[in-house]
Amino acid sequence: MSSHFRSVRLCGSLVLVAAPLFAAAPSHAQAVPTRLTEAEAVSLALGDGDFARGAQARRDAARAGAEAITRFENSSLSVSRNTLSGPVEDEEEWEIGFVQPLDLTGRRSALRGAAVAEAEATDADVQRRAHERRAQTRRAYVGCAVAVERAAATAGYRDRLIDAERIVTERSAAGDTAVYDLRRVRVEARAAEAEVRLAEGEITAECATLARLTGTPGAIAAEPLRSPMLIPSREPERPDLVARERRVEAAGYTTRAAERSRWPEVQLGVGWRRVEALGFEADGPQVSVGVTIPLFDRGSARVREARALEHAEAADLALARREALAEVDAAEARAVAAVEAVRIAETARDDAGRLGVTAETAYQAGETGVTDLVDAYRAAHEAELSIIEMTGRANLAAIELELAQGGPNP
Repeated sequence: MSSHFRSVRLCGSLVLVAAPLFAAAPSHAQAVPTRLTEAEAVSLALGDGDFARGAQARRDAARAGAEAITRFENSSLSVSRNTLSGPVEDEEEWEIGFVQPLDLTGRRSALRGAAVAEAEATDADVQRRAHERRAQTRRAYVGCAVAVERAAATAGYRDRLIDAERIVTERSAAGDTAVYDLRRVRVEARAAEAEVRLAEGEITAECATLARLTGTPGAIAAEPLRSPMLIPSREPERPDLVARERRVEAAGYTTRAAERSRWPEVQLGVGWRRVEALGFEADGPQVSVGVTIPLFDRGSARVREARALEHAEAADLALARREALAEVDAAEARAVAAVEAVRIAETARDDAGRLGVTAETAYQAGETGVTDLVDAYRAAHEAELSIIEMTGRANLAAIELELAQGGPNP
C-alpha cells in the first residue's frame, strides 16, 4: 500500500512544478497543435500580411498627400482666335498665353508643412497600432498559457484522486475502511474529471484568439508563464503622444496657410500675339501680371477656424500627456502588487505539496480518515491554481504597464 502512495506523491510533485505537465491539452480540441513561444506569437502577429499591408498603405497615403502639394501650382495655357468683320477687310487676331501662379506668400509651403507633419503623425499612429497588436497578442498568449496550466494542474489533481480511489477500493474490499470513504473519494474524483473537461474547453476557447491573431490554426502556448520582471517607471514615450505633437504642428502650419491666404496672390503670364488687318501682319510677345483681390472673401473666418483647431489640438495634447502619466502610475501600481502577490503565493508552494504527503502518512497509520486526505489534495490543488492565476494576472499587468510606458521595453 505504501508503494501506491509513493506514486501519488510523485504525481503531485509534477503537478506542483507545473512545467512537465504544461503541454497537456485536449486531444479532441486540437488535432494538430502548433506550439508557439511568446516571441514567435508576437512575430507572427506583427508580420501578418493584412496587418502589414494596412500599415504600409496608411504610410503611403500620408506621404502621397504631402508630395501632392508642390512648390508651385500647375500652370495654365490658353489659345484664342478672334475675328472682327469691318467695312473694308476683316481683322483676325491670334493669341497664345502661359500663366503661372506664384506662391510669394508662402501659403503652399505652409500647406506642405502641414501635410508632412500629418504624415509623421500617421507614422506614429502605425507604430502605436503595432504596439497595441503586440500587447493584444501577448494578452492572448497569457490567456492560452493560463488555460493550459490550469488544465495540467487539474488533470494532476484528478489523477491523484483516482489513485486514492483505487487504494480505498482495495482497503474497502479487505474490510479495512468504510464504504463511506470509498464513496467520498469517488465523488471527488468524478468532480475533478468534470473540472478537467471544463479546463480543456477553456484551452480551446482561450487559444482560439491566439490562433486568430497569429494566423496559426491550433496555436497553443509552448512555455509556462513566469513572474515578470518590471522595468522601473519612466516618462511615457508613446507614439500616440508623438502623433498628437505632430498634429499640433500640422495645425500650426494650417493656421499659417490660412493667414497667408488673405494676402493677394500673384499670377505671371507670358505669351505671343499676332494680328492681321488691312493686309498688314504684326506679332510679338506679351507679358501680363495679375493679382487676386480679397474683395468679398478676406479669409477671416478661415483664420479663426484654423486657430481654434490649433488650440484644440494643443489642449488635447496636454490632456493626453496627463492621462498617459496617470495610466503609467495606475499600471505600475497594479503590476507591482501583482508581482508581489505571486511571490507571496509561491512561498506556500512547498507547504501545499507537503500537505498531501502528511495526509497520506496519517491515513496509512489510521490516524485520519479519507476526508482529511481529500482535503489535503484539494488544498494543494487550490494553491497551485492560485499561483497560476496570480502569475497570469501579473503578466497581464506587466503588459499594460509596458503599453502605458510606450511599447516594448528596451
